[in-house]
Amino acid sequence: MTATQAPSIAGIPPDPGYRERYPWHADTWARLTRDLARLPHALLLHGSPGLGKRAFTWRLAQSLLCATPSADAQACNVCVNCRRFAAGTHPDLVSVAPGEESVLILIDQIRAVRDFAALKPHTAARKVMIVEPAEAMNLNAANALLKLLEEPPMGSVLLLITARFARLPATIRSRCVAVAFRAPDKRATAAWLRERGVADPGTLLELAAAAPLTALALEGSSAREDRVQLSKDIEALRRGADDALRCATRWKGYGVERALSWFQSHVAAMIRREMADGKIGLQVRGLFRYFDVLSEAKSLAQGPLDEVLLLEDLLIRWVRIFRSPGLN
Repeated sequence: MTATQAPSIAGIPPDPGYRERYPWHADTWARLTRDLARLPHALLLHGSPGLGKRAFTWRLAQSLLCATPSADAQACNVCVNCRRFAAGTHPDLVSVAPGEESVLILIDQIRAVRDFAALKPHTAARKVMIVEPAEAMNLNAANALLKLLEEPPMGSVLLLITARFARLPATIRSRCVAVAFRAPDKRATAAWLRERGVADPGTLLELAAAAPLTALALEGSSAREDRVQLSKDIEALRRGADDALRCATRWKGYGVERALSWFQSHVAAMIRREMADGKIGLQVRGLFRYFDVLSEAKSLAQGPLDEVLLLEDLLIRWVRIFRSPGLN
């Protein structure tokens, strides 16, 4: 097993947000940590990017390792286990991610996790294993993990993190307790963003598909201008006033998944306007079908592909809706 394939033993948490108590996590935290001793042996934490799944997971890992957690399962931050956790030297913690030269989690990495889980805890009450992103496991790695899920060692907790729940094998999903993270209430989130100096949280939340941490990251970026340009491109293509390849190349710079989400929002708004005007003809049906095409494209964008080619094909199909609506 090469250095890039080896799991990171007790690595410093990759997300400094593990110290944060995001308000939209409160209910999920209370439900999961009611009795840490009875926590399921495998959790699958899933939801859209920007909701703080990683921060939540590492915060939970610290509490599971802490020698003296509080009544509401908060880590004490002072015991030897918490100090080792913060320093990235806890012997009962392992994290697994794709190596520097790979986008996949490989079987040797999962075998190392299984060997780790089979050992008795050193200083904590249990051993904790984190796998992220879980959908990056190749088929052999997923099958190797399945053996761990079917016969979990006593005193081990496996935490899987994913933003691509459907891409995980059904055999993995069925053997974990799924913990869904959903976009919180927009009013409360807007107030949280204002407290952090965001002047126009409503716009950023729209751009971020209501994900608070994504919205916060967009503050000070060109996201607003990019979204405006994307909308201009959509309408220009519709009129035949721009070129699909030129727009596709520009959109790649926005991030393909983000561009597709914005495009989908634009199409949804068009459908609502058309239906409000009582128009339920061929073009509206074409827009509904195209909305589904965009959903499929967002799934494809999660894997390796030629992003410009994907976007160009979508934009060519977009133009065809308005030239030959009866054929789409």
